[in-house]
Amino acid sequence: MKFTNQFITTISLCILTVVMIVLIGAGISFYHMGSLYQQRQVDTVLRLVDEGWQASKAQPDIIDAWLPNILEVNGIIDFTLLQDKVPVYHSARLDAAATAGDVFTMEYTAALNAEENLVARLVLRPPFYNIDHSFASLAGISGAIIVILVGSLIMLRWFRRQFRGAELLALRSEAILQDKPFLSFHDHRLEWPHQASQALDKLALALKDARKERSRFDSFMRANVFLDRKIGIGNRVFFDNRLEAALNDPACHGGALLLVEIQDLMKINYHFDYERGDELLTAASIYMGHFVRGTPGALQARYTGNTFAILLPNTVESEAQEAARQLMKVLRRLNWPEEMTDPAVFIGGVCFSFAEPIQQIQEEAELALRSAELQGGEGYFIYYKGVTEENMGKGTVRWRTLLTRVLAQQKIQLDRQGIYIAPHQAPIMYELLARIQDEQGRELSAGQFFPMAEKCGLLYELDRNILSQALARLAKTEPGVSLAVNLSATSLLQSQFYKWLLFELLQIPKVHLNKLVIDLSEAQVSRHFHDLIIPLRALKKLGCQLAVDHAGQDVVSTQYVKDYELDYLKLHPSLVRDIDTKPVNQMAVSSLIGNSAGGKTKVIAMGVETLGEWQCLSQLGVYAGQGYFFAYPELGAEGKKGGAASAHASANFTGLLSPTARPLKATGV
Repeated sequence: MKFTNQFITTISLCILTVVMIVLIGAGISFYHMGSLYQQRQVDTVLRLVDEGWQASKAQPDIIDAWLPNILEVNGIIDFTLLQDKVPVYHSARLDAAATAGDVFTMEYTAALNAEENLVARLVLRPPFYNIDHSFASLAGISGAIIVILVGSLIMLRWFRRQFRGAELLALRSEAILQDKPFLSFHDHRLEWPHQASQALDKLALALKDARKERSRFDSFMRANVFLDRKIGIGNRVFFDNRLEAALNDPACHGGALLLVEIQDLMKINYHFDYERGDELLTAASIYMGHFVRGTPGALQARYTGNTFAILLPNTVESEAQEAARQLMKVLRRLNWPEEMTDPAVFIGGVCFSFAEPIQQIQEEAELALRSAELQGGEGYFIYYKGVTEENMGKGTVRWRTLLTRVLAQQKIQLDRQGIYIAPHQAPIMYELLARIQDEQGRELSAGQFFPMAEKCGLLYELDRNILSQALARLAKTEPGVSLAVNLSATSLLQSQFYKWLLFELLQIPKVHLNKLVIDLSEAQVSRHFHDLIIPLRALKKLGCQLAVDHAGQDVVSTQYVKDYELDYLKLHPSLVRDIDTKPVNQMAVSSLIGNSAGGKTKVIAMGVETLGEWQCLSQLGVYAGQGYFFAYPELGAEGKKGGAASAHASANFTGLLSPTARPLKATGV
């Protein structure tokens, strides 16, 4: 019950109690006064009878002359004189017979002094019996009661209006207790007491600033760990993590690594100044950034002092050569000093495949860069390894045909992989992993066909098909286990897809919707931060859980953790890989976990493969983990398990792991 209702109820009960006490007390007093008055009348009649009986004893007619009138005046119905219990005189009103046996009568008995054993018995009505009880006669007391009630209603209404501010203050306090300190549906100036409202405003503002400062501090920590301070792009540690993650990610079957060296930088720093060299580096970084943004999933980093690295996913050698040519063309438009007639910019590249050693890829890229310097000419060289479109399965027309056929035949397969709080325990969540088969029957993961689906304009149909299958599985999921499905922010922002999704979710009981976890990529969340607020809040109100995966992949603000009220934050595998031997990654993960502390967001590590990684993550405060250390994905809708599908089997296999031999590399896709 609200405070105002409690207060008004208490006041109302007090007023009613007081009124009832006054009325009852007044009635008792009034009746007592009437009884005393009637007793005085009876005493007067008895005194007159006692005095007149002796004188009129010889002549009874004398007492009959005056006594009936006295009895009539005093309201006595029946009068009897008894001597030795024998009636010697009786007088009654004419209507005495009609009142015989009436319960509303009173009887008085008293001894007289005129003669011995002479007793008088009187029968009369109660006090105020003959008073008119009409509304007119009770107008005074009725008016008083009406005035009291009207005054009480006016007072209670005034109390309610006065305590409206306290009620609003209590409403905001309730929102704060529900961990929603910034949720408000009213003007804070209406709250009362004003000092308490101002104190809450001040504390809420301080909390908001603290959260922003925490997010900025988190970004600052990771920026100092993974960003180059001078240029503001990823450093060598950041690039090595991402390259290693790409090499060990079965969703990425290959890609290209380009090393861009500005060889004349040392000459510029020597003949001009370091500020001029820094300007040239920054401009080159900006040009390459524009080039990288044109390729989904691509990234750039500062490899060494005058060398940049560019990672292009799902790229074959012909595309890598074309990218090097375009990049060379862009960099030659830099604002070089006039003394530099022939700037020396060289590009070396190499394509890689899934599970190749990172040291080998970097050595081949550096060798290609040295070859570009030796051969001169256009200044770029690609280390050929036979990575062509045929063995990479590329080609837009081919992809459109394949994806259209898969969608028409409903042949998108959803595997599931468990997320565990600890080994040898039941999973708390399953993540659905989409797979399809190409023309040769090879299985392709979502990381391969989703970027091509976006290029072909089929991303909306893919997301809708996958979500339909996921919603159908909700009712069949084990009790207490959630089901996570990846969703593209591009599809969610489409009005048609958003309306369809809400319509489908409204038909599902909330008890099942509470088990649905919607996964979004951190890169897409950062890109569409403000546009996603409304649809994500709508999903939360329907009962769905929200998660952001690939967290820490890029150095971006994590303010979305608080604003979106995330349930789960999933770390990118590049942070998890060999974290037990990488203090830098441990610092970055600690920062992300600290930014989520104090809220309801739980941190999940993706791609856990060794016992050492999981022990380190557990010590840092990670809530749960997913990866081959716990279990392999369960294939197909029937739940057939590929390899060691349980945590027990995966634990047996992790004992054979070495730093150079991982289950991910050994199994393939």
